[in-house]
Amino acid sequence: MKKNFVFRIVCAMMCCVLLTSVAAGCANNSGGSSGGSASKTVIVGAATDLTTLDPGRAYEVYANMITYATYDMLFRIEGDDIENPQPSLATEDWSLDETGTVYTFPIREDVKFASGNPLTSKDVVWSIQRVMNLKSNTAAHVAGIEKVEAPDEYTVKITLKEKDASFLTKLASNAFCVLDSELLKQNGGTDAEDASKTDTAQTYLDQHSAGSGPFVLKSWTKGTELVLEKNNNYWGETGNVEKVILKEIPDANTQIQMLQKGEIDIALSLNQDNVSQLQGNADVNVQRGQTAQMTFLIMNNDPEIGKEMADPKVQQAVRYAIDYKGLKEMCGEGASLPLSFVQQGFTGAETRDDNYQDIEKAKALMKEAGYENGFTVELNAANYETAGMKWTDIAQKIKNDLAQINITVNIKTSEFAVVLDPYRNGEIPFLLMHWSPDYFDINNQLAFLPGDTVGERAKWSAEGHEDMLELGKQIQGESDKEKRIQYSEQLQEMMAENSPYAFLLQHPQVFASRTTLENVHYNDLSKIQLAELTVK
Repeated sequence: MKKNFVFRIVCAMMCCVLLTSVAAGCANNSGGSSGGSASKTVIVGAATDLTTLDPGRAYEVYANMITYATYDMLFRIEGDDIENPQPSLATEDWSLDETGTVYTFPIREDVKFASGNPLTSKDVVWSIQRVMNLKSNTAAHVAGIEKVEAPDEYTVKITLKEKDASFLTKLASNAFCVLDSELLKQNGGTDAEDASKTDTAQTYLDQHSAGSGPFVLKSWTKGTELVLEKNNNYWGETGNVEKVILKEIPDANTQIQMLQKGEIDIALSLNQDNVSQLQGNADVNVQRGQTAQMTFLIMNNDPEIGKEMADPKVQQAVRYAIDYKGLKEMCGEGASLPLSFVQQGFTGAETRDDNYQDIEKAKALMKEAGYENGFTVELNAANYETAGMKWTDIAQKIKNDLAQINITVNIKTSEFAVVLDPYRNGEIPFLLMHWSPDYFDINNQLAFLPGDTVGERAKWSAEGHEDMLELGKQIQGESDKEKRIQYSEQLQEMMAENSPYAFLLQHPQVFASRTTLENVHYNDLSKIQLAELTVK
């Protein structure tokens, strides 16, 4: 009897210890947030524009945040230093020949893809040639490449068609992500000349990553949630995070509430107004910084599409009718007014005077155009935000401003994905859009020139604008900084007076994170550097 009693006591004690251990383990893994989580999971709340995770096709604002976490490239941005990309897969021994057009990149020999396949120069060549032949929205990044070669297993040679002062910066964009060529060829990928018609790898890449980056993609439900997990084959150093969950949370106030409760660790889609709710919260860090994101109006230059908006006098009248100072106040601290197509931080950037608005001048231009009594036009503004500022709010401000010159604006809203293709195809008469550069150099902005990428979307032909195109060409290859500034200023002044655009705002970025996180670095190319995050 005594032995049996002792046995029961010991069993009870052991059960108590076991239950205590289990309870402690559950507490350490509760919620999924980083605060004390043994699994080191970080949850990011944002309202993104992701439409694909295929690096060869991804062109949206948040694309680089994911590709930077799942892929590697020859050069990449580190931390928040946006202006000086550093060698990554390339070694420090890279070189440029005397013509300024031939780059030779020795690459690391210790890199494996997440699949376990070794990364060699053939994968770099295949990945770049795939982008060149896909002819997708990322084609502008590789348009200047004459050829790409692999002289040996660990050397890549890239020959440009002409000198490009921004090429190393371009290399740090998602267009140059290096993909596991053997894996992709098994899943619909090709670098053949007809890749635009025959490559079907997007379906695979939207649910699997094929890179050598710090994380691998585990799942993506478009518009809902994306999950990344640590890549155990990654060659470089990272923070201690094992899993990242990106939750699509369109409403900024909801993001704030979830951040305060510890349900998310980072809130990306905040603005100057709602971030005040976090003031005095000791558990949250609030950070601000200037982005290179701009919002602008496109007035289609084709009379068959743009109708009244295609008239240059109407376009100029619209620019003079806008209350830029009011827009700036709406946007809040850190906002600026770009004069034209060049943002602050880029070569020779000029800003518009707060008091640029001139209603009488705008009315006179409308009269000269034959529209003194005005007209009615539909303005497309997606249900979307730029750095936390709703496009519908901007559109309402534009509507009110243009009413002063007898232009009646009817605002048409839709989801961002719905308006994207018509915008890219140049099918919309009057449109509110935003621009986030793919590489941080003024050469990126030359897409706004007539006949170039955005110019075509505005149906703005290169014919008759040879002076603008010549200035653009000089900017592109000029290595002398002062001359480049001079050319930039001239071109901005010209486009401010004669273009189918009205540049509205350069937006500041406001975001917040839990104090349980360290190394929360933001740059406007890759947003949060997910691989650098560290949980305390």
